[in-house]
Amino acid sequence: MKLLLTIVTQPQQSIEEAQELGNLLLNELGENTIIQSIKPYPKFEGAFAIHLEKTILDSNTATIIHQAINLADQLVSPWLTYYDNDLEKIELIYNHSEQAQIRKNTFNQIKWAQIIY
Repeated sequence: MKLLLTIVTQPQQSIEEAQELGNLLLNELGENTIIQSIKPYPKFEGAFAIHLEKTILDSNTATIIHQAINLADQLVSPWLTYYDNDLEKIELIYNHSEQAQIRKNTFNQIKWAQIIY
């Protein structure tokens, strides 16, 4: 099963800075994680969207959802949670704010994020 992550950065000086953040996210998210793309994000000037994919080897929906929440919390917090019981799908949304809990200083570069399963 796959988790799809989208990370939108705070304004960056260059795509190299966004790539550096992408590599740090790869390290934090661990094995079976790849960067699909890093592109300018036109909604916010100077921001980039980092698209990642994390393969979860377990097929149990409850386990996957738990892992998605755990991975999200390793980066930043709090996350809004949307859960569809009928489809057994989850969407997590993060918006940077003054109340944000940043797990590593580097993750302060995250302006908005989404995790979908």
